[in-house]
Amino acid sequence: MELLKISGVSLRIHPTFLVVLVIYGVLGLAAQALLVFGLVFCHELAHLLTARAYGFRVVGLELFPFGGAAYCDDLFEGRKFEESIMALAGPALNLLLLFGAQVLRWQGLWTGELAEDFVRFNFWLATFNLVPVLPLDGGRVARALFAENFGFVRTTKFLAWAGKWLGLLLALYGIILWGSGKFSEGPLTFIVLGGFFWLAGNKEISSAHIIFIRQLTRKKEDLLKKGLMRSLWVTVHKDTPLVRIVEEFTPDRYAMISLANNEMGLDKILTETDVVEGMLREGIRFPVGKL
Repeated sequence: MELLKISGVSLRIHPTFLVVLVIYGVLGLAAQALLVFGLVFCHELAHLLTARAYGFRVVGLELFPFGGAAYCDDLFEGRKFEESIMALAGPALNLLLLFGAQVLRWQGLWTGELAEDFVRFNFWLATFNLVPVLPLDGGRVARALFAENFGFVRTTKFLAWAGKWLGLLLALYGIILWGSGKFSEGPLTFIVLGGFFWLAGNKEISSAHIIFIRQLTRKKEDLLKKGLMRSLWVTVHKDTPLVRIVEEFTPDRYAMISLANNEMGLDKILTETDVVEGMLREGIRFPVGKL
């Protein structure tokens, strides 16, 4: 649901955001929920402003119950340094807010339950977001660091599945807490987090190939602009499915694929473009030898 549009950036609220807000209100926790959502908005705003500082055109910001996502027209995924800095901007802001609030508490200028919650929520938003799984910021840093060695698609899928399993564990823990006592803030938070991780993990997996195709287009543009690019050599057997080869591709290197015959001699050399276009035309399980 789109709320408003500011400077070309649309602000959207996911339906689960409103559902959780209502549930927290019924439990008498509306103030805490609004505080968390406000901090999440600031967290995502830090990502957005950092993206703009790097020259990326941000077109949308979507808020979930305990997280969010900034959407760019330009591709930043796979750019090792930029993606890492953009990911760390959110936790860095939460740490800044935490220390600022704590200084006010030490000086006796801000006291009470709200001040304590403000510090506590910022601490958890900063530290929890650094866990190296997707869709958390730590997962985006991990992907930026390891995609070059393990392939963007494979790294994304691994980190997203790790996030889904973490979400399942959080939800189960929340259900156990609920079963042992009353349904309060703690169990509800774990259950909502678990659902968020599972849905967001699915979204990361489903969009991985789309993002990767966009990366290939960007690599062609960079190659034409710069006149050169580092290459990645991959040697494959003729029966290897195309999707298996594509998962080896990395954002910052243009791949060359050498096709080996049964005697392990060289039959043919294909480019990254040949393989991707063949996969789109023939299907992901098409054997490379038939290209």
